[in-house]
Amino acid sequence: MEGMLMSLAFVLPFSEALVSIITVLIFAFSWLIISPKEKYQSFRKTPLPLFPAGIFILYLLWTTGTHHPANAIDEIRRNVFWLLIPVAVAYLPLSRKQIDRILYALALGVIISSLVALIRWQFSESIGITDIRDTTLNPHIGHSLLVNFSLFFLLLEIFRYREDSWNMRQISQLAGVLFLLIFDFWLHSLLGLLTLFATFIALSFFTYREIPKRLRKYVWAGAVVLIIIPLALIGRELYRQFHTSMPQPAQVAKFTSNGNPYQNDFSKTLRENGHFIYLSICLPELQKEWNKRSSLKFSDKDANGFPVKSTLIRYLTSKGLTKDSAGVAQLSNDDIRAIREGFANCRYVPERMNLSARIYQTIWELDAYRSNGNPNNKSLVQRWAYTRAALSIIAEHPFVGVGTGNEKAAFNEMLSRQNPKLRPANFSHAHNQYLNYLVTFGIVGFAILMFLLIYPLFRVGKLSVLTVLFLLTIGIANLGDDNLQTHTIRTFFALFYTLLVFGFANSAKEPAGNFVSNNNHQ
Repeated sequence: MEGMLMSLAFVLPFSEALVSIITVLIFAFSWLIISPKEKYQSFRKTPLPLFPAGIFILYLLWTTGTHHPANAIDEIRRNVFWLLIPVAVAYLPLSRKQIDRILYALALGVIISSLVALIRWQFSESIGITDIRDTTLNPHIGHSLLVNFSLFFLLLEIFRYREDSWNMRQISQLAGVLFLLIFDFWLHSLLGLLTLFATFIALSFFTYREIPKRLRKYVWAGAVVLIIIPLALIGRELYRQFHTSMPQPAQVAKFTSNGNPYQNDFSKTLRENGHFIYLSICLPELQKEWNKRSSLKFSDKDANGFPVKSTLIRYLTSKGLTKDSAGVAQLSNDDIRAIREGFANCRYVPERMNLSARIYQTIWELDAYRSNGNPNNKSLVQRWAYTRAALSIIAEHPFVGVGTGNEKAAFNEMLSRQNPKLRPANFSHAHNQYLNYLVTFGIVGFAILMFLLIYPLFRVGKLSVLTVLFLLTIGIANLGDDNLQTHTIRTFFALFYTLLVFGFANSAKEPAGNFVSNNNHQ
């Protein structure tokens, strides 16, 4: 059974299908290893592991008022893992070393799948990947959470075994930590990085008294740095974008070098890299010069479905060039290809895309929404629309929510009412797990769900540092995305919540919850 659990942990970052198959096999084999009678006796003796399994019952109960049976059945099917994993895993006689090996299997799987992502990026052009976040085999936010948890685990393992000198084990663990940290930044998952920083800061706060006095100033210095870094990056991008003011008409050229008139719209303040988009535009020259250099015509659409005209104008602006024949003439062949592929800013081209550019992209989306009121294809703006819709649905159904299976219809109706400009193709649910639970279950169901997850934590004794990190990582990340709606992260949470909280429930030697914080070599 240990091998199957290791396999499940290893494939989490690779394949949802394998996750499902292995989970079902684990559930089936657990009944062969432990007879129904023994399981029943375990249930009676130690009922705490059944608490998270109660979440599945909650979904079942809330189907009574569903208006969309097919959606309700799909929700039940996807959330059955809340039942399968705790019941199958919690009562297995797993030792500390076995759980360690399962954790190492996860870390190994995350490292290998991250290497696969790096390789996929090297061949991105041939396999049609234009966004670095699409290189992971699972959605990038979920993958970044697996990276963060694996990073924390390996970091704790380095300090778990105190040796006079470094050995190969610690060197390998340190290499894994450094690789995962670099990969986290490389992936450009803003939520993943913010979760990493916030988890470290929160851990420093919660464990302040347990930190040796000689190390406290270094820990707090690190926490301050982690607060300053994102603020500094955001501040720098804000300054770059908005430090210049709209020039006076007399300061702007009225004609191109060929004597053709420019279009200058001083009422529109939208910018690219600090340059105003709607100044110095000569459409006839743009069309003539572009059509000379590209088989994709000026009137066509780029690879992302947007008019080449608008992509070209934005791209030229981002490079600080005039929007005329002279500007197009200064574009390299790589620039022409980037425009054809739909990159509207020279900083978005894969070879130049970095974390600062990702932050800038978010700032630009907010500025564009402020300028034209169009929320489509703007990630952060759409997230706010989904949040606003969720809050409105909760206000209309405060106590028991809309029920299992009715969530999608409720969001679609509210989004169409509140955001007439938002295209139906961009409708979705809130990117906040807690709001989604409140929409489905209301205050009553949400309180029950949180009780089912939190109550066992106060009954198993002191939690290990790794368990606290695990809970903080998921808890903080759920503020920015609906992680437990995805199959991979739902399984990840159910599996490691069960292992870290109840892993030694049947062991007479070691109490659950303290196995990582013990620093003695065993």
